[in-house]
Amino acid sequence: MTKTEIAKNIADICRNDASFCKDIKGGDPELFLSKITDDMSEKDFMFSVIEYLASFKVWGHLYFYKKWERIFTGFRVRRYQNSLFITRAVKDLPFSKGDEIVAVDGMTIDRAAEKFAVFFDGDTPDRQGERWETLISNADAVTVRTKDKGAFDYQIRTDVVNGAGEPSCVCRFIEKDCFYVKLTNFFDGQDIQSITDCISRQSSCVKNLIIDLRNNCGGSDTEFLPFLKFLLTENDLMCGKPIFTAGDEILYSERNADGRIKYYKERLENCVSEEVRAYFNEQIEEQQKNKGKGFVTAKADEFLFPPRGTVNPQKVVILTDCYCASSAESLVDIASRLQKVTVIGRPTMGICDYSNLTRFDFGEYVLHYPTSRSKAIDIGKGTRGKGLEPDIYVPWTPKHIFEDVDLSVALDWLAKS
Repeated sequence: MTKTEIAKNIADICRNDASFCKDIKGGDPELFLSKITDDMSEKDFMFSVIEYLASFKVWGHLYFYKKWERIFTGFRVRRYQNSLFITRAVKDLPFSKGDEIVAVDGMTIDRAAEKFAVFFDGDTPDRQGERWETLISNADAVTVRTKDKGAFDYQIRTDVVNGAGEPSCVCRFIEKDCFYVKLTNFFDGQDIQSITDCISRQSSCVKNLIIDLRNNCGGSDTEFLPFLKFLLTENDLMCGKPIFTAGDEILYSERNADGRIKYYKERLENCVSEEVRAYFNEQIEEQQKNKGKGFVTAKADEFLFPPRGTVNPQKVVILTDCYCASSAESLVDIASRLQKVTVIGRPTMGICDYSNLTRFDFGEYVLHYPTSRSKAIDIGKGTRGKGLEPDIYVPWTPKHIFEDVDLSVALDWLAKS
């Protein structure tokens, strides 16, 4: 497809197929389309599309990218006051974590935020890190202030080789009776099963459990279900109960149904759990039955197996922040209503109002967009732009770059409670 054809399809999907179309108007599609030409530069085309999608403010569940292209500047940032603090940087860059970016293409951070307000309006500064990274990757240069070199301009590169990231899961005792689990996604059910087996084997020693969902990008809700038994008090049984209280409605456009059926069939090929296989087969049937019907209220998801509570752990802490997203938020949503659980940190990303993504493949490019809509929106309990609030709020400051402040607060609270 040409660039203009791709842009027309994107505007059409956002108006008719994306599940936020009932609630969110977004930017002017005609103005967006007027900016697109087939001979425009690749960089300008990508930024125009990203800027248009940003106008819907469906962060994390609406995104566009070019296949086989991996853009990485080599560092990540978080805003604090009028600086972007570097929270991670690969080796060989002329700055390191803890240093500050004070200008983007000569504009102060405040001025850049004003110019590109579509990326930031309605959200607090500490929740804007990924959007600043998008802007930086499209900038020419940033002004960096370091402790030893002072301020200097750095020309942005987007071809930096990404170093080894965090492992997808970590688990260990951090105190004699406190077990710590960190999960960066919910993609691999076998990894999660091995962790839950490990906790079960040592359950007599696990008085307290900390589940770290900071920087967890989500995955599939079905993968976190094995954890629920540890969050429930003894003899509590959830089989047959709704997983979420508000329920969803699904936009069964023909385009959406075709995309979701393809996705579920792909998941079935690698699925090892009979319960999860049954769930995917049921979803395929629902898509086929409702294809073309528009919005349809979904049957409430119920627990397909009985996660019965356990004596140990006696207390569970879940650590969250604004990078706790999608399925990780779903777990927080369930867990926050349970007696054993205390949530500590900062509000989650807040992207579960519109979920169940499908993709439209343009050949060279791909658009991901949501097909379901939470009915929590209708009762004023949507989370877009604010996330799920923790029980104990820990504000982010640059101190977090070098110290695990949230974990210290959690250990302190467990010791006193």
